[in-house]
Amino acid sequence: MQDRFAGLYREQLEKRGRLTLRAWIDLAAAWRIAQALREHRGNLSAAARSLGIGRRTLYAKMERLGIRPTWSTAADPAAPAGGAGQPEGDAPRPDPKDA
Repeated sequence: MQDRFAGLYREQLEKRGRLTLRAWIDLAAAWRIAQALREHRGNLSAAARSLGIGRRTLYAKMERLGIRPTWSTAADPAAPAGGAGQPEGDAPRPDPKDA
């Protein structure tokens, strides 16, 4: 692991100069959160549990670190709004009179 951080340190020196301790901690936290999200296939509650933090804390850390989910739940990424990618609770409900 020391070799990984040494390589990352050299890369950051070339790009931006020296990083503060806070920047290193944020970088490590962002990496670990992203890893947990991958392990749990985007399930935020499961990722938070594996990190030993609450779900709301995970949301706050993701926002502060600029981590945004990049996955799509739509079967067809080109589906129109309100299509297969919309959560079930928000889907339009049929009128019972039409049944």
